[in-house]
Amino acid sequence: MQNATSVPLLQPSRWLLRMGKFAAWTVLLALIAYYIRRDVLHYLFQYTPESFKSFWSERLVIRSHIAVALIMVLLGPLQFWTGFRMRHMKLHLWCGRIFLVAGTLAAFGALYMGLHPRLGGVVYGFGLFLNGFFWLASASMAYYAIRLGNIRVHKEWMIRTYVLTCAGFVAARVVTDLHFLDPVVGVKALWDLSSWVNWAVPLVITEFVLQIRALQKSRTRDSFSD
Repeated sequence: MQNATSVPLLQPSRWLLRMGKFAAWTVLLALIAYYIRRDVLHYLFQYTPESFKSFWSERLVIRSHIAVALIMVLLGPLQFWTGFRMRHMKLHLWCGRIFLVAGTLAAFGALYMGLHPRLGGVVYGFGLFLNGFFWLASASMAYYAIRLGNIRVHKEWMIRTYVLTCAGFVAARVVTDLHFLDPVVGVKALWDLSSWVNWAVPLVITEFVLQIRALQKSRTRDSFSD
């Protein structure tokens, strides 16, 4: 019992956790708003060769990709909102299905654009291709987990899936807008970096957070069992 009572003292306070979550969601929503203003409004409402430039020959793929991306980034926060999920479970299920269908279309678009890169070379294309491939793998695991009734594992894989979603659409734009790096690494190298850094770094950070939470929960259970 001595160990059990000392465990809560080692855990972060709920206030700090809530503040951390609030800060993370604030930053993410701000980046989503930036992405919508920068890319979504541009490609959906400026339908001209001058607007699409080298992408004009693939304008249908680009517009479809952008449209499903908008659906995904906006549905994601609703899926992780506990209060909304508990009060509207049927809507939560339908939003999840729409998210997965839209994401599958977007992932296949990423696979296609990864095999036919326009802004970078093989390095850029392969990074984009892997982003789409890992999204499909992560979403498949989330779907398989919920089919088995394992909500905890489903939630963890959905977190990874949404991180890959925001990484592919939102974070990539942030990296390529770091123009002060152009003279240092070169424009082509910056595009190559964006197709890897945008999803690899957030996914690794997410994995650290998930594993730390799992270890803390395991430690708490072990302490109480003693």
